Amino acid sequence: MTELVAARTIQELRELVPTGDLLAGGTDLLLRIREGRKVARLIDVSRLLDGPPVVRRADDLVYISALAPLTRVIAELDGVLPGLDASAGLFASVRIRNRATIGGNLGNASPAGDTIPPLVAAGAVAVLEGANGSRRVAVVDLATGPGRTVVGPDEWIDRIEVPLPAGEEGFRKFGTRQADAISIVSLAWRWEKDADGTFTSVSLAFGAVAPTVVRARRTEAELEGRRLEPWVVEAAVAALGSDISPIDDPRASARFRREVAGVLLREELGVRSRAISGRAMVRTPTRRTA
Repeated sequence: MTELVAARTIQELRELVPTGDLLAGGTDLLLRIREGRKVARLIDVSRLLDGPPVVRRADDLVYISALAPLTRVIAELDGVLPGLDASAGLFASVRIRNRATIGGNLGNASPAGDTIPPLVAAGAVAVLEGANGSRRVAVVDLATGPGRTVVGPDEWIDRIEVPLPAGEEGFRKFGTRQADAISIVSLAWRWEKDADGTFTSVSLAFGAVAPTVVRARRTEAELEGRRLEPWVVEAAVAALGSDISPIDDPRASARFRREVAGVLLREELGVRSRAISGRAMVRTPTRRTA
């Protein structure tokens, strides 16, 4: 029999966290319980009276609650983080977005999690709370493998700090349909372009191509400080092969994922690629943030 308790204050939550599993959206946790996972206690964190605000802006940062439903987060962001906004629009179904949280998506630690690549590309930081106080962990370092994170047994993901974009950012997902499907490959990016077309501050994050969402740092280096010439694009795509390590699984082969990752990158850099039949290439518009 599973016991359900509700934490009303952060202090109550600090005391309760080591005794059970947190329940915010619960979209993955409840599914696993139905599949036979034994959970002695569920700790509901959706009704905290002194939890973090859903969204707060200060200077060049946006602070996002990791405990609030994704639908509320996106509504209150009002488009200031286009990459996250785009990924949320392709995240599962509306009913799930009304319950699911960014903290749950991060804690689930799936390399195919849709909200993770935009946060990694943005250089976002997760703020963990626990019995011993707070600590900050870069989102890119939060997961250590599928289903595994650095979050301790007495900690929870409380909020996310995201730098506002100075240039362009966005998100693309490749899957069997536009939403309510696990990504086969996903790409999130941030970059700035000088007046002459030179790329600077390039940040690329790929999902579902490694045990965790990864920064494509070798690929970024091929684009950084360069204008978009054909040889630059091809050098970046070649470098991508060293940044990712996809596997074969029932959804796609490693070889196919490598091909798709290159297609996504080429197309976002403005190079038209041949269509890949039988799949849904989902593109979201790039937006510039002032």
